[in-house]
Amino acid sequence: MADGHDEPAVQVFNVLRGEASQVRSTPFGDVGTVFSGQGIELVWVSKLAEPVDENWFSSGDVDLILVIQGQLKFEFESPGQPDRVLSAGEVLVLPAGERCRAYRWPRDAAEATIFVAAYPAGPA
Repeated sequence: MADGHDEPAVQVFNVLRGEASQVRSTPFGDVGTVFSGQGIELVWVSKLAEPVDENWFSSGDVDLILVIQGQLKFEFESPGQPDRVLSAGEVLVLPAGERCRAYRWPRDAAEATIFVAAYPAGPA
């Protein structure tokens, strides 16, 4: 840039259309990286007809998860933490180290469950 700062360009992505700067397929859904840098990462995840990951997930940092379409069921490893089903518009604040797994709910839903996750990240 003219002033010597490396500022990101203004960009717009339509999550419901699967737009992202990078998209990768995993056995448990497609993941689109919308932004990664300056200490934060934002991804969308689309789950449709995916198997349930039997392993527990946890992050070293807080994870913010916003459901955009469908429903997302969370199971927690801790017996004191009840299962939760999030609907479109709901946000889960997942504390660092909380072990869980998440999947499309109900399992036979016709449409994909799409959610975005934002969390602290190292330099890109």
